[in-house]
Amino acid sequence: MTHQTWKTIGNIIFYTLASFLFVFVVMELFFPTKTIDILGFKGYVVVSPSMEPEINVHDLVIVTKINEEDLEVGQIITFYTYLPTIYEDDQGQTIYQKNTVTHYLADIIQEDGMTILKTKDYNKYHNNGDFDVWRDVDGHPVDLTIDDVIGKVSLTIPFVGSIITFSMIIVRNPIFLGLIILNVTIMIILIKYIKKSKVKTNDLG
Repeated sequence: MTHQTWKTIGNIIFYTLASFLFVFVVMELFFPTKTIDILGFKGYVVVSPSMEPEINVHDLVIVTKINEEDLEVGQIITFYTYLPTIYEDDQGQTIYQKNTVTHYLADIIQEDGMTILKTKDYNKYHNNGDFDVWRDVDGHPVDLTIDDVIGKVSLTIPFVGSIITFSMIIVRNPIFLGLIILNVTIMIILIKYIKKSKVKTNDLG
């Protein structure tokens, strides 16, 4: 196989991966709830240290779809649940907000025809601790079921989460995005001006 053929194959692979990555990033930034349905996987930035050192804060976890029959104890899954916020309602009760959590699947229980999933964070799972207790929007304890599961963690990419978080802030803040574009434009103009000035100086010399 010639050098040119290898180069062509390399270019095809590169542009295919680059295009796929571009589509993934666009989906994550503009249509985050549709990513896993369309692509079969989704990325989540880890913001809690509950799974350290297995998964660290600012890591990016790639979550893939999983069917109930494929769930196994020991897998790391990502799911929806309600977590307490720092805010309170008019009655002084803590307000709960829907969030995503990534923990170990610690047990699968069949109860009254329903599959109940029990989870643990890193320390609880490795030190035989109690199961996690999850709550509903009103703060009442609730069972975790397959309907709450987004998928299983298939890949962890260290540190990339910081870049994605920053990108999301930029895209979702028009003023910030505009300032960045303006600064980049000014820098490009300055670089071109400096290059032209050097060329003129060389010509005079």
